[in-house]
Amino acid sequence: MPEFRTRALVLRTFDYGESDRLVHLYTEALGRVSALAKGARRSRRRFPGTLETFTILDTHIVEPPRASLLRLEGARLERPFEGLVNDLGRYAIACQLVEVLDRLTGEHETNPELFQFAIGVLDVLAAEVPDRLLALLVLTKTLAHLGYRPQLLHCGVCGSVIGRSGGQVGFAPRHGGAVCRVCCGAEEARVPAGLLRAVEEGIRTPLRERGRLALSVPEVRRAELLFERFFRFHIGVELKSTAFLRNTLGFEPVDADPTREDAAPPRTGGVGGEPQTDRRV
Repeated sequence: MPEFRTRALVLRTFDYGESDRLVHLYTEALGRVSALAKGARRSRRRFPGTLETFTILDTHIVEPPRASLLRLEGARLERPFEGLVNDLGRYAIACQLVEVLDRLTGEHETNPELFQFAIGVLDVLAAEVPDRLLALLVLTKTLAHLGYRPQLLHCGVCGSVIGRSGGQVGFAPRHGGAVCRVCCGAEEARVPAGLLRAVEEGIRTPLRERGRLALSVPEVRRAELLFERFFRFHIGVELKSTAFLRNTLGFEPVDADPTREDAAPPRTGGVGGEPQTDRRV
């Protein structure tokens, strides 16, 4: 009977039968798995304080012959992240993180780098004051690790460099993100090129240093709307945690028409260079 010992992040749990619990885990060695914790509801000594969402565990998992589910034989608590449940903003962002891992990763698709990234995000959330830019960057960075990274520095149609001189450019999810002025159609949303370059810098920047992006509240609102459209187009699902996150952090609807040239003031400056995936949190 194959056995595995691996660190794991608890994504969510369900009651199963009269005494068991079904646990969704994102593991370092196995990727996302579902495992049955036998007797977890009946005996507090078997899994004492370990099967709570956001906890990091050292797990012992076995694969019984002819069984459709893995079995969680043992779990030792490594880190509880208790502070996340004591602050609604931190909790809401963490909920979105674990939902993305639970719904958008393939079962048994190993990605140790994504596991380390997720722990790093929880470390940041446990210490930082939550805000809307933090929520946006956590989601954007997580989905970039999963291959859903918007193109922000080059035109998704012709490949030309986007807006080094500033001004407005297009943004079209069907083209992968930014679209230069030449390729931009009348139906594409208009957005300051500097805002796209700032978000690109945010994807590469550690979350704790997001303040150096100097994004205003209207700019963060604008970016939220653009990336919501992008991810909805490419992922095709609505995250259940989104409404809770918005209510918690005070997300208001963006009242500016995204196609208007004056919907947001153009940014100056920004970051240049080729796009690359930053593995820092």
